[in-house]
Amino acid sequence: MIGIDVVEISRFRDMKNLEMFVRRVFTQNEAEYFTSKTAAKKFYESVAGHFAAKEAFAKALGTGVRNFDMSDIEICHNELGMPYIKFGGVRVNASVTISHSDTVAVAAVYISENIPGTGLPFYQNLDEYARLVPSRAADANKGDCGRIVIVGGSPGMSGAPCLSALGALRSGSGLVTVGLPKSQQPIAAVKLTEAMTLPLDELDDGTLSLNALGEIKSRLSRADACVFGPGLSKNVDLGKLADSLLNGSVPIVIDADGLNAIAEDMVILKKHKNRMSCSVVITPHPGEMSRLCGKSVEAIQNDREGTAAEFAREYGVTVVLKGKDTVIAAPDGRMKINRSGSEAMASGGMGDALSGIIASFIGQKMGGFEAAVLGTFVHGAAGDLARSEIGDRGILATDLCERVPKTIRMITNAE
Repeated sequence: MIGIDVVEISRFRDMKNLEMFVRRVFTQNEAEYFTSKTAAKKFYESVAGHFAAKEAFAKALGTGVRNFDMSDIEICHNELGMPYIKFGGVRVNASVTISHSDTVAVAAVYISENIPGTGLPFYQNLDEYARLVPSRAADANKGDCGRIVIVGGSPGMSGAPCLSALGALRSGSGLVTVGLPKSQQPIAAVKLTEAMTLPLDELDDGTLSLNALGEIKSRLSRADACVFGPGLSKNVDLGKLADSLLNGSVPIVIDADGLNAIAEDMVILKKHKNRMSCSVVITPHPGEMSRLCGKSVEAIQNDREGTAAEFAREYGVTVVLKGKDTVIAAPDGRMKINRSGSEAMASGGMGDALSGIIASFIGQKMGGFEAAVLGTFVHGAAGDLARSEIGDRGILATDLCERVPKTIRMITNAE
């Protein structure tokens, strides 16, 4: 699509509040460009040209300036002085030309798709997420990049912890170990190439036994984060396992059947708040949240922010209440609403991938709340990227995981 805009230069030369206008409409980088050696002699022409380019870009989008501010469109220049466009902090695949006469500035923008070049929709404050992405030293090795232990699986659900492992690996974890009931370990070993697997003691029905606790704790003694719950099913031992893990020092992400086990005995979380021996992130969907807090799903959905905040404060955990506009609430009152993701992600395994992504960032030395904020955004944005490439239906959790590295790169490019 093509957008063209023409602006009279005198409009800016005669503007009484030009300084305020520049602060509101342009980025700091643009303002500095206007006063640089390159542009200072043609200050008003440069301001007019940049403004025309922003208007032309909005026209090329076909939306006009809606749902974003003019300052979200940034006109940049490469080392040769050629202009290019950043939208929401991300460089877009758009052709832009700017020229002027003595009286008018003219800009033309061409883009070939509705979401220009990034593969992502527009996100507010993308640079905030870019600043959260963990840095990696030039001499880093796999042991420096986070050791994650995932405990899950049961007959018929061995794929769940494997998806969690894939999410962790694709988010940058150096070493990932998946612990499963011993009858399920061979299945996981075939599914996973880069992750290690650990056979654990099981009950007669093939679900995890309390006797596995010693082996789990041994692995956790060398770990940076743990995921507990994906695909565990239900049995009488799981609550005791969760209680013991919450008494340890390793940060833990609890999901799925791990949450269901705790819901059977909320004293487990009350004891955690008294001990506060480890950082805890829980990732319930509304049904799981209903079992945890005793409210109806309808009541939760009518007050998602309040429900998450109240539970986080009461039990000393970071809550990731999943769904449209996922709510992330910390015990200290911090809150973030996630805007990435869409209904195209409505398929099994997405939550398993999310738990692994969040644990991965915790393992890379992030705090629980920050890891949950970044992990939830990355998860949704990777889903958006999959949607842009695949369509609205048929997106798998593995499709999402495969796009996590590209999503992280796009986010870091925004800073």
